[in-house]
Amino acid sequence: MKRDWDIIVVGGGPAGIFAALEAVKSGASVLLFERKREMGVPVRCGEAVGKVDFCSYMDVDPRWISSEVNTFIMVLPNGKEVKLKSNIYEGYIINRDLFEYDMAARAAEQGTCIRMRCNVRELLKNAAGEICGVKVEERGELQEYYAKVLIAADGVESRLARQAEIDSVLKMKDIEPCVQATVSGVDIPEKALYLYVGTCYAPGGYAWVFPKANRCANVGLGINGKYSEKNRNAESYLRDFLKRFFPDAAVQRYIAAGVPVTTNLKVLSSPNFLIAGDAGHMVNPLNGGGITHAIKSGILAGKAAGEACKKPEKMQAFFDHYEKSIYRNFGKNHESQYRIKELVYQMSDEEYNRIGEEVLKIDIRKRSFLAVFRQVVKQHPGFLADVMRAFAGI
Repeated sequence: MKRDWDIIVVGGGPAGIFAALEAVKSGASVLLFERKREMGVPVRCGEAVGKVDFCSYMDVDPRWISSEVNTFIMVLPNGKEVKLKSNIYEGYIINRDLFEYDMAARAAEQGTCIRMRCNVRELLKNAAGEICGVKVEERGELQEYYAKVLIAADGVESRLARQAEIDSVLKMKDIEPCVQATVSGVDIPEKALYLYVGTCYAPGGYAWVFPKANRCANVGLGINGKYSEKNRNAESYLRDFLKRFFPDAAVQRYIAAGVPVTTNLKVLSSPNFLIAGDAGHMVNPLNGGGITHAIKSGILAGKAAGEACKKPEKMQAFFDHYEKSIYRNFGKNHESQYRIKELVYQMSDEEYNRIGEEVLKIDIRKRSFLAVFRQVVKQHPGFLADVMRAFAGI
């Protein structure tokens, strides 16, 4: 196998796959490394995406869609359900494993070389100290590969960002340990997203129930890292949640992952090097959603890398544009959402109940996300500007 490439992508999640897809359009030779044995497996997210955003990036295969959702229900600590107005949210619960597998196949068809079961150990640097390749463990042997541009899409635990001397360390309060069970044999509304708020369900986070086809659902929760203890962690909270609400459900799949709930990295590039997706903390810090953000950042990174290969003398300008595009698309909005998260996830169960009761007094035809946060602002007026900025970007 050849050792020299135009672009090397590390990570076969949505960010890495779409970076590769975009990069090959420029005519660049692209090599993608993925450490897993199978693309898309294991699934490490709730699989919910906004319909408009998701469909704007590709032709959607119906096989990827497990269910369509258009109803949003918030469950208070006291058990009352706050249903928002109809069609406030249109989205999909996808089969992420099928989606990633098929998109990786499309990338391969268009010219990307994909190498599975490859663990990228470290960055290689030239005599000038610039990144020029990677050292990879392939089936027990170390190999070296070289590229003009390297894209790190290696997830929240990104090793490469740190090796590139980019500060990507997360504070405990800025990462949420999340666990999720895909269960069968449940009877819930097929088009409704349920979010359970309050410390009784998930301190510093929330629990969710997302419907899938054939009486299945993704049932999970995330707690703030600072609340995780040896004998009381996300797994124990989920175990209690399942026992309380779905005692007879059969667990088909169980996953765990850490989700960054902070602002985007300020620095997303260095000479010959770009960061995309979760590796750059490109996740909505308020709800933990990151699939479409990863896709968008991958596309932008792949485009910047392709342009840099064609005109290496303008590489820094292309990379600067990439960073500005990321900030413009969602980075700035995440700053407001982060400040809201800092407030909301520290509220007491009594505050959640009080705000929920006020929302229930509103005509259901006028119950929007903004209406909910207006009630939060009544309790905490100092966050009015952040709420308005956040919703201006939604």
